[in-house]
Amino acid sequence: MELVGETGGVGRLQCASLLSEDRAKCGGSIRFVHDDLLEPGTTIAEHPHEGNEELYMILEGTGIALLDGERYPVGPGDTYICGDGHTHGIENGDAPMRMIVVCTKT
Repeated sequence: MELVGETGGVGRLQCASLLSEDRAKCGGSIRFVHDDLLEPGTTIAEHPHEGNEELYMILEGTGIALLDGERYPVGPGDTYICGDGHTHGIENGDAPMRMIVVCTKT
């Protein structure tokens, strides 16, 4: 799956779906859980979230998280949340970046 172009980003993102809304079957708020791998230099342009939240857990690599127009360095062990009504994106550095992404309905 490639979502980078949909947000105005550049580069290549490999996405493995770990859990989708139709597979959750629990009536909960989870929309999906992804294991994403961003190639060096890949960006996901800052974009808004309406009606959902996303949590990013950085497992490997370093980059810059974009949250409501602010820039924050991120690396292995860092986690951040983009809440409903806020914006976020990410800029990968010069090595592959792997992260777990959890999206929930609000």
